[in-house]
Amino acid sequence: MRVKSLLVAVTIEALAVVPAVFAAGCPAPEGEVATVRLAGTDTAGDPLLSDGRSLRLIGLAPRQDAAEAARFSAGLTLYRDRTLELAIAGERDRWGRWPARLYIPAEAPGGPRQDLALLLQHGGAALPLAEPAPAACAGKAAPIRQAATSKPLQPASTAIDGHDLAAVKAQEGRYVRLEGRIASVGERSQRTYLNFSRRPGEAASIVVTRSLWRELKESGWTVAGLGGKRLRAYGVLSGRDGLLLEATSRAALELID
Repeated sequence: MRVKSLLVAVTIEALAVVPAVFAAGCPAPEGEVATVRLAGTDTAGDPLLSDGRSLRLIGLAPRQDAAEAARFSAGLTLYRDRTLELAIAGERDRWGRWPARLYIPAEAPGGPRQDLALLLQHGGAALPLAEPAPAACAGKAAPIRQAATSKPLQPASTAIDGHDLAAVKAQEGRYVRLEGRIASVGERSQRTYLNFSRRPGEAASIVVTRSLWRELKESGWTVAGLGGKRLRAYGVLSGRDGLLLEATSRAALELID
């Protein structure tokens, strides 16, 4: 319990110092936004409004383990019982959740609103998930900025060699374009690892969720067929020694040869 309490405190502190530059790039049209209050999380760990509605925040990847769920819940704690603006983006899914965006209201009339999903991402409470933008938003999204540097969050201009330990570790915590040849594939119950080396710690690995791995297999990816293939992946380097890159969508992965 003490570890979990410390995790909550650290996550809240990180979110508290996120600057106000995380403005919504494509806010919903006026008339489609409602004022709501966040009650916390429901039994499945999803955002719960005071009126009883559960949400799936657009742009955030689903939590894959208890640690990710704890970070997400801790991140939401900072905004509990605050007045927020809700923009529903579709029909309820099979779990009863409304796909939506939550905004922190502008501090001054006409000022920019903050997208809660972006705040959670950059505070370390959630991972991003690439999703199609509405046609009306095409080309309008403001650049996502890193809390520490206020520079656009973009992959390195050149690809990082996933076999070069020093180069990979130097990019820990950054959004990168990573390339390497797959040496082995490790299937687990919740995740699958596309390893650039057969020995742990010798090279980077790409992590994909169970649902994404199922989607990849349906498109023709197989454990046997991936051996020796060169892979390009986009994402944030994290995990032990910064050698793991979690791919959050099919668009983040590309077989080169």
